[in-house]
Amino acid sequence: MTRQKQDIDKVTGDLNRKKEEVPQELVPSVEQLTTTLQTVEDPGTSPQDRDSAIRTAQALSSTLDVIGGSGTPPALRGQLTEVVKHVTATLDAANHSGTPPEQRHAATLVAERSASLLGMIGDSRTPAGLRASLIRMANNSNSAVTHDSMPGSHHGHAGTRVAEAMSVSFLFLSDPNTPDHERKELADATDEVGSSLQNQDDSDEQSDRMKKKQQEAFSAQDLPDAPLPKAAEVCTNAVFDSVPDDTLSSNLKSVVPKRWETEGVNDFWKSNERGNDSLDVLVQLQNDQPADAALKIEHLIPKLADSLPASELFTLGPPGLRCLRAALQLDQDFGVTSDSWAKMAVRMAKGKE
Repeated sequence: MTRQKQDIDKVTGDLNRKKEEVPQELVPSVEQLTTTLQTVEDPGTSPQDRDSAIRTAQALSSTLDVIGGSGTPPALRGQLTEVVKHVTATLDAANHSGTPPEQRHAATLVAERSASLLGMIGDSRTPAGLRASLIRMANNSNSAVTHDSMPGSHHGHAGTRVAEAMSVSFLFLSDPNTPDHERKELADATDEVGSSLQNQDDSDEQSDRMKKKQQEAFSAQDLPDAPLPKAAEVCTNAVFDSVPDDTLSSNLKSVVPKRWETEGVNDFWKSNERGNDSLDVLVQLQNDQPADAALKIEHLIPKLADSLPASELFTLGPPGLRCLRAALQLDQDFGVTSDSWAKMAVRMAKGKE
């Protein structure tokens, strides 16, 4: 039994038990969520999207405990219930038969990143104004995705693209290292984009402001004090999540095994630390077979830097800072440059001295 299958079985069992305890209005969502978990077991679902769906279901399952807790205020219980419904519907929409892979991946990302807000929403220490913003932006972004998936929708995937851009903010908002001032301004800017999206207004100006606040939240943090293998692992996984597989295939062809280039890679899935100088990189090939190989960090990181310029690293959320840390260590300790990543890392490190 694979690890993913074990995780699916475990969270499905948890949800089935909790279905008997949640408010009656949540029972359909719990059933929908368990059905989605069965759907993502299909070989046609990429391992990356399957992992994301599992993590989302785990976060939703934990939130059901809060909703059912005797100490949870009724108003908050109702608010969490609505967010759970929206996220569950998005995950379901992502896995409808016939959903294009790009749309499926974007919708799955929105669902997972929205679920990451639930802990802060349910935390009694979260200021009321911030909680209200988090709830609105989670519900608005997920509503946009589900609207795009409706039969006969005339908006293409425009709403999903905006929702995916909003979800970058969710990564910073849920990160405890984001300064409070940056968190508030980013929440306000993202909430405005969500409201414009819900009202079908022209949100270009608001989107530009949100992007600027995302960049500021990124720059406001210190480079993490992480060893090279861990920094490289977190960075690589974030890049695999956000950069199209075609782009990765093109830029990584000189560092991956020849077999991968011959067969073609369908999904750059994830990486794990492998000693002090390598990562074990897992992929799914075009023939749907899994494959893995140990890749040298000093070879991999510069090629990832070719796939995403430093000016766009903020779109990875806080993990983008791990990319800068890895690039800085490679530059300082091994004389290996990662182009714009290393330059930005040096500037940020000097700026915080």
